[in-house]
Amino acid sequence: MDTDKYAAQKKYLNERKQLRVWVEQEKYDRFKALVDANGTSVYALVNQMIDRYLEENRK
Repeated sequence: MDTDKYAAQKKYLNERKQLRVWVEQEKYDRFKALVDANGTSVYALVNQMIDRYLEENRK
């Protein structure tokens, strides 16, 4: 029996969407340095901002 060893990963990724944001290199570098200095990640911060926005604008 041949099983897909990536089935769980495919399922996880299928339930998510990717956002792409293009910013100037200098802006990204400054943002990334600040995020790192605050002990978090760009991904975590963006998800927090999205959650906050959805909560504040819930109708």
